[in-house]
Amino acid sequence: MKFAHMADIHLGATSDPKLKELEMNTFRKAFEICIEEDVDFILISGDLFHVNIPDLSIVKEVVKIMKKVIENKRKIYVVYGSHDYSPNAVSIIDILEEAGIIVRIGRGKIEKGLFRPEVIVDERSNAIITGISARKLSLEREVFKILDREYLSSFKGYKIFMFHTAIDELKRKGEYYEGISSTDLPSGFDYYAGGHIHRRIEYGRIFYPGPLFTGWGVDLENTVRGERRGFYIIENGRSKFIDLTPFEGIYRDIDVAGKSAFEVNNLLKEFIEKTDVRNKVVVLKVHGELIRGKTSDIDFSYIKNEIMKRGAIYLHLNRSQLRSKEYDIIVSSESDSQKIEEEIFMEVIKGKKFTEERLLSLELPKALFNQLKVQKKEGEVSLDYERRMKEAAIEVLGIKKLLEG
Repeated sequence: MKFAHMADIHLGATSDPKLKELEMNTFRKAFEICIEEDVDFILISGDLFHVNIPDLSIVKEVVKIMKKVIENKRKIYVVYGSHDYSPNAVSIIDILEEAGIIVRIGRGKIEKGLFRPEVIVDERSNAIITGISARKLSLEREVFKILDREYLSSFKGYKIFMFHTAIDELKRKGEYYEGISSTDLPSGFDYYAGGHIHRRIEYGRIFYPGPLFTGWGVDLENTVRGERRGFYIIENGRSKFIDLTPFEGIYRDIDVAGKSAFEVNNLLKEFIEKTDVRNKVVVLKVHGELIRGKTSDIDFSYIKNEIMKRGAIYLHLNRSQLRSKEYDIIVSSESDSQKIEEEIFMEVIKGKKFTEERLLSLELPKALFNQLKVQKKEGEVSLDYERRMKEAAIEVLGIKKLLEG
């Protein structure tokens, strides 16, 4: 038996043209390798796309790539990730399944108070595949508590459990997502195909491949600093990591404490003159408090233009912690927005006392904030849009029963 395991692909996460091209090329190459390696099937453990209704041009290309696997009479098994799930609309994952492109894992039913997930047997390999779909705010954690473990233990053969949830024992300092204990996973499976943690992990039979490609935020910084990206191929119980890291990068941390804006400009210009940025992704992290001058006195536009003129693939500027004595403001860019949002949310959370654990996590404000960013559909009237947004917010907050009562 031979299969591939991918996760957290987040197609459509980046808006930069060069990164978008690298993103799709990496996805295409991963599937070409799967065909060359003659895998029996492919697992995708959540977050195939960055949003549940992505740009259709991206979907079109994905279908073309996946069809080559389908035409080779191989199956692609997908479980919902937190970005795939939609509380009030059809997800693109459902459309791909209806079209026969993928097989969705994670359906189930409640019997005698226990959740009994659908179990699928792969026709080619006889592998037994099941799992639990993710939801916003890691609400799938409640499903693990009522999982029908006795039912799952009744199946005999090579068993795979797919999930898109963090494992508490594997979280690093500074990682805020909510998770489950490894003991919450059903016992007796040969392979646990995880997603949601954005780095590669092997923990007994639990595997997280990490993102296939990362073109945004902290993930991009980590890639440039040496985190390798790719997916697993498992053959007869042995794992092999396929490294598809699509670029090399340069990371530069600049602490401006005790410096003037004039000195920082010279420092950045010196960095450009002495560094070969050709065909590399450059990450500049500029932080600290200027002793003189305003943050706006630092000519980041010039820096960006010069770096790109010298052949860099992309420049990621992290200025979320840059301050000025004169104005004490945060200067941000589009690439910093995710990190700034998280920092603001954490500051608010720290000042509050909540009895529910989920309210102390970043998951809730991030999910609600992302939901509120959703735009009107073409032809949708304002009343329907407002109703849809309200229903989605209620679902995210988990207060539907409370309002009905």
